[in-house]
Amino acid sequence: MHCRPFKSVLVANRGEIAARIIREAQALGLRAIAVCSDADREAEYVSMADAFVHIGPPAAAASYLDIGQILAAASATGAEAIHPGYGFLSENPAFAEAVIAAGLVWIGPSPAAIRAMGDKGNAKEIARKAGVPVIPGYDGDDQSDARLLAEARRIGWPVLLKAALGGGGRGQRKVTTEQAFSDALAAARREALSAFASDRMIIEKALEGVRHVEVQVFGDSHGNIIHLGERDCSVQRRNQKIIEEAPAPGVDAALRSRMGDAAVALARAVGYTNAGTVEYLLDQSGNFWFLEMNTRIQVEHPVTEEITGTNLISWQFAVAAGAPLPLHQKDVTIKGHAIEARLCAEDPGDGFSPQVGKGEFRQAQAHARIDAAGSTSGHVSGHYDSMVAKIIAKGATRADAITALRQALRQAGLFGLRSNTNHIDDILATPDFAAGGIDIGWLTRRGDFDDTNLERPHGVFAALCLSSLHGDGWRSNGLSRTIIRLRERHAEKTFIIENRTIAGLTLTRVEAGQAPGWHWLHVRTTQGHNVKAEAFVQGTRVHVRHDGRDALFEDITYAPAERKDPAGAGAVRAPMAGRIVKVAAEPGLMVSKGDLLVILEAMKMEHELRASADGVVDAVSIKPGDQVAIRQVLVTIS
Repeated sequence: MHCRPFKSVLVANRGEIAARIIREAQALGLRAIAVCSDADREAEYVSMADAFVHIGPPAAAASYLDIGQILAAASATGAEAIHPGYGFLSENPAFAEAVIAAGLVWIGPSPAAIRAMGDKGNAKEIARKAGVPVIPGYDGDDQSDARLLAEARRIGWPVLLKAALGGGGRGQRKVTTEQAFSDALAAARREALSAFASDRMIIEKALEGVRHVEVQVFGDSHGNIIHLGERDCSVQRRNQKIIEEAPAPGVDAALRSRMGDAAVALARAVGYTNAGTVEYLLDQSGNFWFLEMNTRIQVEHPVTEEITGTNLISWQFAVAAGAPLPLHQKDVTIKGHAIEARLCAEDPGDGFSPQVGKGEFRQAQAHARIDAAGSTSGHVSGHYDSMVAKIIAKGATRADAITALRQALRQAGLFGLRSNTNHIDDILATPDFAAGGIDIGWLTRRGDFDDTNLERPHGVFAALCLSSLHGDGWRSNGLSRTIIRLRERHAEKTFIIENRTIAGLTLTRVEAGQAPGWHWLHVRTTQGHNVKAEAFVQGTRVHVRHDGRDALFEDITYAPAERKDPAGAGAVRAPMAGRIVKVAAEPGLMVSKGDLLVILEAMKMEHELRASADGVVDAVSIKPGDQVAIRQVLVTIS
């Protein structure tokens, strides 16, 4: 067994989870060591650590996924243990073996347990033998297209294609018809190979109307294994969790015990130690099926901590050092309710496209716990996941927790870049969510999210703020007039402010914030009511928050006219930096609006770039494998 006391730990991760691990290590008197790529040299988690090592360029494959670089960093700094966090190398059994072989303490389950549960087909077989219900499917060795199609027909549509060695929704596609199977399989394999270095697939029956409920388990080196209740993670988009909560709505003590006992039995079957999560699909009748096991700490672990009064990162350190679990199963109690929202730099009004650039992240002053990297710098590089922070709220009841989270969202946020704040608040405000028990397809059925704000008061507030910054405008016979032009995505609007008034709103005062760029707007309505809005101005970007809703505009008052040549209006540009994985366009090809042109991989996701209008492809400037910069022209169409 590799468990033993240690005095220093290297954190083989980045961002908010690295910051959390560093804080907990230091609280325990441990020396905490960070690693960073070129993209993270100025990150707050790096300055928090007692020491840090630069491990390579921004690309994860050349830095955070480079086992040799991580071990060299541990050796150079005298680290005695390694904590992998989540993502990157956390579920790589070869990494765990290399850490142990180097004489270091591995803060996680054994390599054998990671390997056993990391292969989804093998994990399903272990679950069957442990008496855990398993979803019907195929996980055999014959990976030919023909065999997989035959198995999908046998299982019956719809089916789920899933990367056998993956997780987090990558390499996963839902297929509803035989006609769509071939393209979905190719896309799933391509994504799985990129993310997990294996394109082996499994197929499962796509269950309808089910919820995603998972159980937190924990084991020590003395043979003790317990569960800490369940979490509901059913609010998902493209298999990525958005909101998680604990306990799961509608799960009573009896069902909790059944799911928990099954999770413990599965963990015991592989001699599990440290933190892990057993994921299920749960139907309305209380039947559940094993989905997969994540052999690491989860992103959403804080909601479990909040309702059980535990510190799971501290437990990880203690168990890795050889200590027994601090609680027995009978001692685990659940009090209150907790909800977590993932604040991401993405644009819900534009297909949730990841956002890249520099913004400002602001913490909530009350109502919630914020797990972030610890900095007000909201710089998003585009090389990694788009999550900026986790906002966790607790209440005596579920309704109290929802209220507290919505209040926190009105204080915290990412300014200067678009985020999913409005989308999260919209979900929390719906009667369906308030009622609890929504299924994993609920968010998809809701359709596109409208996040346009030019015609809302936010556009007027932005124009009033900019008019005050631009000056009083020109005067004729005592009239002060300022013209402001704003752009929101592809829409533009001109605002004419006369004597600081527009659309029945008069700007009475602009109060400067405590930091550069921040402004409080005091506005009076024609009815005599006083309203306030907050604005953050950074270059030509103006971010307005009013009545709990965010809006980001571009000031184009003095911008030059848009180019109309092929490199302008007819250009298909990269929405972010990334790698080209597929090119469907070719010179001379006639395309219709909506036709697929290019697939770009960025920020752990594939993004399909499609034709915005009918036309003919003039030129294609990229090929598969190319790295491209944001706004780079990829295809031109006439």
